[in-house]
Amino acid sequence: MEKVILFNVSCKEQIKNLLVPMHIQIIEANNTQYNDTLKNIADGKTDIIKSNPFTGKVPDESIILFCGMSDKKLDKILFKLRNSKDINVTYKAILTPSNSEWTVLHLFLELAKEQAAYNKLKEQQRTTQSSYPCFTHNAPSH
Repeated sequence: MEKVILFNVSCKEQIKNLLVPMHIQIIEANNTQYNDTLKNIADGKTDIIKSNPFTGKVPDESIILFCGMSDKKLDKILFKLRNSKDINVTYKAILTPSNSEWTVLHLFLELAKEQAAYNKLKEQQRTTQSSYPCFTHNAPSH
C-alpha cells in the first residue's frame, strides 16, 4: 500500500490535502516512536512504544518518508511538493530494504549527514568556479 509517514511535520493539513486525493495513506508518527524502526512504523506495529518509548528531545527538522510508491507517483508528488508554497519539509526519504531497520533517530542522523556532505560539495564547487573563471574567446570579425 502506498503511504507516507510524517515525522515532526507542522504542515500536516496541507500535505493531507495534497495526498488524500491521490489515495495515499498518511501516518503521523508521534514522538514516542523515535526509538522504533521505520519498518515497524510503516507496518503499524506499536509494541516498542510501550516497552521503550522515546522521551528525549525531538530533532527540529522534519521528514516525509515515502513507502511503497512507484517512481511515477513519487515524481508527481515531489513535483507538487516543490511547487507548494505552504509545505515545508526539511527532508524527504524513501523506505528501502537498507534503511527499514533503522530507527527514526538514525534516519534523521543519516539525512543530516547527507545534507552536510551535499552542502560541502556545493561550497567546494562554488569556490572552485570563482577561483577559475571561464573566459570566452571572441572569434575575430571579418
